[in-house]
Amino acid sequence: MSPSSTFILSAGLLAQLATAYTQVNVATPFMLKNIDPIVFPGSYSESHLHSFFGSDAVTASTKTSAELQSGCTNAENPNDLSVYWIPTPLYTKDGKTYEPIPVMRFSAYYNLGETPAEVAIPQNLKMVAGDAKATTQTGMPADAKISWFCEGDAASSLDAAGFPSKTCSTHLQSLLFFPNCVNEQTLETGYKNRANGTPNWCPKGMKSMPQLRFSVRYDLRKVLPGGWNGNFPGKLSCGPSWCSHGDFINGWTLDAATNMIATTKEKQHFAAVNGSKGKDGTKPTCKSADAEPSKGTSNYAQSVSLMGKREIKAVGWASRTRFAKYL
Repeated sequence: MSPSSTFILSAGLLAQLATAYTQVNVATPFMLKNIDPIVFPGSYSESHLHSFFGSDAVTASTKTSAELQSGCTNAENPNDLSVYWIPTPLYTKDGKTYEPIPVMRFSAYYNLGETPAEVAIPQNLKMVAGDAKATTQTGMPADAKISWFCEGDAASSLDAAGFPSKTCSTHLQSLLFFPNCVNEQTLETGYKNRANGTPNWCPKGMKSMPQLRFSVRYDLRKVLPGGWNGNFPGKLSCGPSWCSHGDFINGWTLDAATNMIATTKEKQHFAAVNGSKGKDGTKPTCKSADAEPSKGTSNYAQSVSLMGKREIKAVGWASRTRFAKYL
């Protein structure tokens, strides 16, 4: 029996969560740092700058859910001690110096994808969506469905780097979809596709799990009060919008991860995922902090300088598959 099947949902909970999605909000990143425990484990000089949300137990060497579950989360669900990270978005006023774009809200959505989930997101699962090495729109993994747009505004043209070409009236927003199929033994992941020819649309040997989606809103109104028209005055720490990507290491408690399965029957209604650590929506009661404050840097310019000295080429992690030998 797999670990994800060891918890039995009560009839009441099943009824409550029968048709729903769930969502975890995080107000701001608790840390900016030039580490990537998936792509560059143990390194403090090879990664571009990332913005981290969730469990503050993450370090450059984090590998397991248990490590994250020992930390403090700034997510609004005490059962979610996962860590989520993205390349830090940056803005410039003079075209020379770059500062982090203020985050209005980071949201992690979990829902059905193309078919309902069969298993919980496994403990120790690591995933990457997108491709940090992409330099063009055609180089972006299509399954990740990455997009950048102005929230609530009419669709506008994109600039050469893939960002909106004119000022957003409210928030700049990005979306990113993660794999939703998993082999529970190897922790290999993949995306659903009818062409796979399986009942759950997953690659052979995989089961359907809740699909994680990042939705991040940024507020540029104070830092760029004059707005822009034409090329967006900013970039990601990895380059243009085409290099957008997201990383995830699962830190959900096992009971809450199992309860999440029932929220994936359809996409239209929100349902809370509660667990042994409390109820969804509970504000953080601890103060998140960098677990290794003396290592790495939170300064963009310094991170670029350190990357220029690295000797190992970046691993080409894209969002198509994940193999256990890399974990």
